[in-house]
This record gives sequence, structure tokens and C-alpha cells, in this order.
Amino acid sequence: MNTSRKGFLKGVLAAGAFPAIVPPSVFGASAPSNKLQIAMIGLGRIGTSMDIGGLVSNQDLAMLTTICDCDSVRLANMKSVAERLYGRKLDHLKMEMDYRKVLDDPGIDGVMICTQDHWHARMVVEACYKGKDVYVQKPMALSVEESEAIVEAVRKMKRVFHIGTQQRSDRGGCGNGFRRGVEYVKSGRIGTLKRIEVGIIDNSPSSEWPYPQFERTPDPSDFDFDLWLGPARDDVRYSQLRTHWRPVDANGKPYAKIPGQNVGWLQIQDYCTGNISGWGSHHMDIAQWAMDNAGPVSVKCEKATFLKGRLFNVHDDCLITYKYANGVELQLGTPRLTGFRCGAKFFGPNGDWISTCRWMDRIPEGKRVDTAYKPKAEFWRNCEANKKEILAGEPEVKVVRNMEKDHHRPWFLGMRSRKDTNITVEEANVSTISCILGYHAMNNIGHTIGWDPVKRDFTNPEDKKLYSCFERPQFAVAPIIREIRKKAGA
Repeated sequence: MNTSRKGFLKGVLAAGAFPAIVPPSVFGASAPSNKLQIAMIGLGRIGTSMDIGGLVSNQDLAMLTTICDCDSVRLANMKSVAERLYGRKLDHLKMEMDYRKVLDDPGIDGVMICTQDHWHARMVVEACYKGKDVYVQKPMALSVEESEAIVEAVRKMKRVFHIGTQQRSDRGGCGNGFRRGVEYVKSGRIGTLKRIEVGIIDNSPSSEWPYPQFERTPDPSDFDFDLWLGPARDDVRYSQLRTHWRPVDANGKPYAKIPGQNVGWLQIQDYCTGNISGWGSHHMDIAQWAMDNAGPVSVKCEKATFLKGRLFNVHDDCLITYKYANGVELQLGTPRLTGFRCGAKFFGPNGDWISTCRWMDRIPEGKRVDTAYKPKAEFWRNCEANKKEILAGEPEVKVVRNMEKDHHRPWFLGMRSRKDTNITVEEANVSTISCILGYHAMNNIGHTIGWDPVKRDFTNPEDKKLYSCFERPQFAVAPIIREIRKKAGA
């Protein structure tokens, strides 16, 4: 039976059909009262793949009750995707275009926020205020102010938080390699940590992208462009290249599909910070995990190039140096400029190293080394070292592990136990802010940004202006935080 938990109980009590306590045995394991009621907000590439998959694989704990997107095409597509993955009709599924209706629904226990980046902070803070537990895709914020607001909202409203940094929790595959790499580093297998290399992917869009054709704004009942903009500035003209690919334009004329066109907003600074956060949220998180989630004390960009012309203006290649209070120097850069792999590589004082990466990359000629898996292996593994004994046996130091079958399950279990998942909101905050500092460093090449990781504030007075980002007042986080403080009695 697919009736929502609270709605079902309200209905049967009003009808007088059942006693006030309905035993689970009436419906078995699928009883509505046994399932967490989950809504998804944002139904693009990640929502329709990774995050819906997390719900489908945890049907014993949670059920999808509502989907929400300001694009009617994506709403219809997601319903089809969900029914295909669940293998049945989902007649109970609510479809909303305004996220505020979702957050006002008392029958929803938790929301999965999979929107474009510039919406994450406002939706997380507002969801906490409305009493919802939250799973959010990375990066969770575009400014220090937003990121700090999320920590405050989660803790003061006593919500269960989880974030899409699956490299901390995937079992088997890449996540297991990242976790084990961190544990070997913390176990002292390479000696005292001295240096870290973090590789992120560049932002170069396909050369086939055209110049934008500004168009008539779609009818809000089809695609609510003003709501899509949300916190971002609204003095812009509509173009589907600014948002994401849709089958037809506002006049019903079919678009020509262009490679990569489904993620146009990922190339525009109004809506994101580029791959410094897109990939940096993953790999900076791993790097700082090995240092007990310490944040940097200074950040300086040595080199950076930016996309020019058309609509796109995020960074392309970059090289950024982070320094930490423990003496570690971290360099973050794109492989094309630095040769770094897409991941985090840790170095000790004598040249020993442990490398963690997202994929198994072919080893260049002349760079083959002895490994823990196979001498002179043809491919780098997800967790690799320059000597096989470095990765021998179990690491002596263990980190908080996700022992479940997937990345999403800790959130559902946390919602039941009211405990943190394997990554706390404070840890997510450190990684998010580190990427934001790198973003500002790229926009101020050669300038050293001073940072206090304890107070989480800029140490240079001239950098205080970087604390916040632009937000339209009606979608800003500050007003909701003020309401949360009143509600929490702070």
C-alpha cells in the first residue's frame, strides 16, 4: 500500500475503521507507518540517476512520495524513470513545481535536494526550519555565510543531515579506496604527512557550444524561470543554454541536441563556482579527512584561466596552494596544467606516497612502480602506493566508516536513530569552505587569503567582503536563520 504514513493514519482514524494503534503486522514490512516519507527536489542528471537509485535500493526503509522541479518536462520524465526503476506504477506520487509546497507538507519526513548549486543553501536551511531531515548534493553552499548557516540550521533544529560526498562511504569501488588511503596515511605508513596533491577536472565545454540565442521566457506553468533563478540575480535574459536542455523552446520549436548541453548552468558563476567545488568538494574532503578535517590557514592561486565569451565564465585550468597549521602544503590543480590525477595524493618526508583516485588510470611509460597489487601494474588502482608494504595488511588507524551497502542508507538509518551519518555537517562545512576559498583565490590571482579555521573567518580585513555572495532578498538564507534562532530560543 502506497499511502503516506501520516495521511494514512489520519484517514483511518477519521473513518473509525481501525483502533488508534495500527500494528505493523496489518501490512507487513511495507506498512506506510514503517517507511520514511521522502521527497526529491531537483530532477536533473544527478537526481534521475544516483539519488533516485539510493531510494530504490533502500525500499525497506523509505518510500518516494513527492517529486518536485520547476520544469514540467523534468517532472514527467522523473515519474517515468521512477516507475521504471521501481518496476510498478506509482499512482501515489505527488508532483510539485514549487519546492515550498513540498516543505509545507507535514507528511514528508525528509527531502533530497538535487537542484543546481546556487539553490542548495536556501533549500537546506528552509527545510530544517520546516522540520525536514536533509540530504543535499555537493557543494552545499556558494559562500562562507551560506555554509555556516547550514551548520546552524541543522544543529539548532536537530535535523539529520547527509551530503553527496560518496567517496567517504561507497563500499567496494572508489569509496573504499579513498577511505583505506586515508586510514593508511593516518596510520603513519608514509611517515609524517608533508604534502598533498589534489587533481580536479577542468571546466572546458565542448567546442560545439553555440553563442546563446536569447528567447521568449517560457510560460511558468511549463518552466518557471524566475523560480529556477531563485537566489540568483534576475536581470538576465532567458536562454536554454543558461539552464539545461529541454526538448522544445518557448515557441514549441524543437532544440538541436548539443553534446554536454544538459549542464549549461555549470559553466556560469551566477549558479556555481565551477569544478573547484564540483570536483573539489570530493577530493578536498578526502585530503582534509586525512588531517582530521582541519581547514587551511592561507590560500593563494598561482595560475588560473577562465572561460571567456558566450555565457560561460567559470574557471578552466588552475593551480592553487593551500597551507595548513600543521605545516602541510596542499596544491590543487587541473591535470592538464599540473599532471595531477583526479583524486588526492599524499606525500611523506622521504618521498613515499599514497595515491587515491576516482578511476583506474593507465600508468604513463617510465612511471611504473612496485604496487600492493601487482608489480609494474598497467593501471593505477583507486588506492596506490610507491611500495607495496605501505598498503600491506589492515591500517592501524580507522576512520568513521559507512558499513552499509550504499551511500544513501546512513541517512535513512540516521533519520530513524536521530544520529549523525558517517559525515557530519561540520565536516562538510570544512570541505565546502575550503573550495569557496579556492574560488575566491582564483578570482584574485596572486593574493594570499588568510583564514582562521577555528573561528571560520577571514584574517585579513580586506577579505571580509568575500564572506557572502549575492542572494535575492526573497530567497536569502539570513531571514530564515533569524527565524530559526527565534524558534530555538537563541
